[in-house]
Amino acid sequence: MKNTSSTTFQLYVSGLLIVKLPILLLMLISFVCLISFTSLDSSKAMIISLIIGWTYWEFSSRFWIKWALKRNFEKDELYKIGSRSLILWPRDKKKIDKIAAQLSNKDNL
Repeated sequence: MKNTSSTTFQLYVSGLLIVKLPILLLMLISFVCLISFTSLDSSKAMIISLIIGWTYWEFSSRFWIKWALKRNFEKDELYKIGSRSLILWPRDKKKIDKIAAQLSNKDNL
């Protein structure tokens, strides 16, 4: 896909809405609920909230990568936008390649 500002913006906004915003809400809500309804102290509640957020990130980042690859975004552009917007880690280049290979195998069947 051609690198235009609208497609780059679409990729960034979708990552924000699919990955980043839900993680922040999930972590905040879980932290408040753990503090309010359990006898956990704030440090333990924060650790549990981080684990919940990290778990959601693992699944949602994969979903976002699949979403982008199915819409013909290039892997390099996806990695660049994802890492700059803190949706992906530097080591996630391998994750993108793996998901792209899985999608191409499904297309070949």
